[in-house]
Amino acid sequence: MQKFAKIIQKIFNLRKSIKFSDFAALHREFSLGEMVDFYSVFDGFEGQNFSGRLFEDIENLILKNYNKLPLSSLDKTSAYALTLLAKNNRKRYSINAKIKHFKALNSIHYFLNSHILSLEKSKEEKLIKNKNQKVKKELRAYTVQDKLIFCDHFTRFYFYFLKPNEELILRGEFEEVLRRIRAQFELYQSFCFEQLAREFLEKYFGVLRVESYWDRKIELDLYFRDEKLCFIGEVKFKNKKICKNILNQLHHKAKMLNLRPDYYIIFSKNGFSAELEKMPKNQVLLFDLNDFARLL
Repeated sequence: MQKFAKIIQKIFNLRKSIKFSDFAALHREFSLGEMVDFYSVFDGFEGQNFSGRLFEDIENLILKNYNKLPLSSLDKTSAYALTLLAKNNRKRYSINAKIKHFKALNSIHYFLNSHILSLEKSKEEKLIKNKNQKVKKELRAYTVQDKLIFCDHFTRFYFYFLKPNEELILRGEFEEVLRRIRAQFELYQSFCFEQLAREFLEKYFGVLRVESYWDRKIELDLYFRDEKLCFIGEVKFKNKKICKNILNQLHHKAKMLNLRPDYYIIFSKNGFSAELEKMPKNQVLLFDLNDFARLL
C-alpha cells in the first residue's frame, strides 16, 4: 500500500485543477458553451493545445496517448474503486458492496490524502439511539454518509469513460469509444454543470462553500446557510426548458427541512418556461448557461 501511495502522490503532484475562470482566460477563442464543454473534460489534463473540436481533441490528445497517461499506472483495485465512484451517488461507503470493506476504506483514505478526491461532509444529524427506544426497522442499518468529489474533471472523465472502455482503446477502436462517450456525455456533464453553479453562486453572493444537501429522504443540488443568508437550489443540464414543477419541488423540500430560504435558485442549461420567467425575482433566481459569463 505504501508503494501505491507513492505512485498516487507522484501522479497528482504533476497535475492541478484550475477554476473555470482561469481555464477560460487561457482559451478566449472559445464560445462560452465550448469553454464549459472543454473544461468538463480537460480540467486537470496536462497539455491543452486544442483544435477547438471537442471529440476530435478527445481522440487525438487522450485516446491516442492512452498508454502515456499517468493514471494508467494505478493498481486494479484502486482503478475499479474510482470507476465506481465516477458513476455512482458519490457516497463514501457506496463502493463497499463491490470491494471488500477494508480495501475500500484504505483506498478512500489514500485518494483523499493524495488529492484525487475531496470530502463533502454530510449536514444530516446522526440518529441518536436510545437504548430504551426501539429503532424503526428501516433505520437500523442506515448510516449517515459523507460524499466524495473528484478534485479535477479530467480524472472523473478518465474513470467514467476511459477505464471502462480500456480494451477498446488499446485495440484502437476509437470510433466506438467516442460513440459511447457521446451517448452518455450529457449525463456525465450534469455534475460538472452543478459544480460550476456552486462556483458561480460563491462569486454572486460573495460566500464560501456552497454545497449540496442530502439525507435519507431529500437531495438538493445547491445548499447554503449561515446567520445572514440561506438558499437552496436545483441544477438541470437538459436540452429543454425547465418548468415550474422544479420550483414546487424546492418549496416542498424547504418545508420538509423546516427552512425559509431567502432565495430559491434554479440553473438550467437551456432556459425556463414562460411561467417560471414571470416569478418574482426577489425570491426566485433563474440562471442559464449564459450567466456563467460572470465567472469570466
